[in-house]
This record gives sequence, structure tokens and C-alpha cells, in this order.
Amino acid sequence: MSAYTIGKPNQDVVADTLLELGRQDRNLIVVTGDSRGSVKMTPFGDILPEQLVEVGIAEQNLVGVSAGLASTVKKVFSISPACFLTARGLEQIKNDVAYSDNPVKLVGISAGVSYGGLGSTHHSLHDLAVLQAIHNIDIVVPADNFETRQAILSAVHHPRPLYLRFGKRPMPDLHSPDTPKPVRDLASRDP
Repeated sequence: MSAYTIGKPNQDVVADTLLELGRQDRNLIVVTGDSRGSVKMTPFGDILPEQLVEVGIAEQNLVGVSAGLASTVKKVFSISPACFLTARGLEQIKNDVAYSDNPVKLVGISAGVSYGGLGSTHHSLHDLAVLQAIHNIDIVVPADNFETRQAILSAVHHPRPLYLRFGKRPMPDLHSPDTPKPVRDLASRDP
């Protein structure tokens, strides 16, 4: 028996935290690619419809639109299944986000083999490898719900391109409820 309690799937924490932040800041925009339901953004879209952009099954456009919005005053979270976001949108991630220094927060959900039976076309084992080879993009893989919430809270103000990666399953709570917030956030990271 595990000594840890099981929390929520991290993508639920992402959705809850973005809804909370979006209510406070009209410049926070979520862009999805025909995946509003699977990325848990349906409540966000219902409550803040002007702050959600749905581009359909077009990951290249998802990243390009996100980069365009981020080049203004918008705080953009581009959310899609990791396998499609990082494979289909790779050229746009490289050129429009990283090399152009647009502070898009790319959020890859259902990473690894989370999609299980859907097969290798839906698995994302390449995402970390390919994005680590691109200059000017930070990568964060939170381990539990606490780290996920802190990563999203920090990402809003992070001045650089960022990739956040999440699996699909509920995560064990590795931090106790009284864990202090980190002293150093993503925005203070040395480039």
C-alpha cells in the first residue's frame, strides 16, 4: 500500500487554475485545437468565452495564433494533446514561438503513453527530446498537483517560451498541504 494519497489528474489542476486566473485577468487567453473537452477547458469556455480560441484540428495554426496573440499583451496558454502539439506544430514552435521569443505557454496534455489503447500515433515520447533541442524554450514537467498549480501560477508571468507537460492519470500527492510556496518562480530563472 502506498504512503501517498492520490490527487487529481494534473490537467484538471491546470484547468481549475487557469479558470481562476482567467477570471482575474482578461488578457489570459487559452487556445485549443478541437480538444476543449479532453483538455478540460469546457468550463473555461462556458464562463469566459471571449478568452478561449478554438482553432480546430490544426496544430500548426494553434501555435501560430498563440504566437501572434502572445506578441501583444496577451498571456497565452496553448493547450493540446502533447503528441499532436509537438509533432504537428514543431516548425511553428521553433520559429514562431522559440526563435521569435514569443512567451507562449505550450501545454502538452496526455503525454507519454497516456492514450494507451489508441496506439503509437497518440503517444508522445518524442516531445521532451525534440523540444530540448530547440534554443529558447523552457520545459517543466510537474510531478504532482501542488507543483502543477505552482507551475501555472508562475507561468502566467514567465517572460519566455515555455512547455508544460502532463500525463492523464491522477497523481500521488508528493507534497504535504502545508508545503510553502516556492521562493523562486519560473520568471526568475536564468536564461
